Amino acid sequence: MLGFAASLLGEAITGKGILAQLNLETGIPIYEAEPLLLFFILFTLLGAIGALGDRGRFVDDPPTGIEGAVIPPGKGIRGALGLKEGGPLFGFTKANELFVGRLAQLGIAFSLIGEIITGKGALAQLNIETGIPISDIEPLVLFNVAFFFFAAINPGTGKFLTDEEE
Repeated sequence: MLGFAASLLGEAITGKGILAQLNLETGIPIYEAEPLLLFFILFTLLGAIGALGDRGRFVDDPPTGIEGAVIPPGKGIRGALGLKEGGPLFGFTKANELFVGRLAQLGIAFSLIGEIITGKGALAQLNIETGIPISDIEPLVLFNVAFFFFAAINPGTGKFLTDEEE
């Protein structure tokens, strides 16, 4: 999450994507990219989808305060979206932190793939102005950078249970 936030901020200020900042060749077919870079992208994608061996699951702390007094609904919209029915939907829980971290992994992997092929960084691919002072950067970009930075340093609540602990 910190890497994705830093890459967005770096591109907004310098006008160069991640690879251009590292002086790597861009705007080429994907098969001509550096093998180590392709390995990094593959590793990041596999990590994002959990294929590298999730050996447990996150369990949220029991709700306290007003959340503990609310009766959890039956099967509803949360279940339809693939989210668990009970527990907090928003907030810095371990499960949500894992989800946001995986989104950041996907974001950085796909922005690297896009930059290899198009020669443009993630923001330039979205036609967002880059190479400008921080005060002129789009507010949504600054919000995303701040969110990923805050999400990365916030420890979250809950605990991780391995298969043996269940």
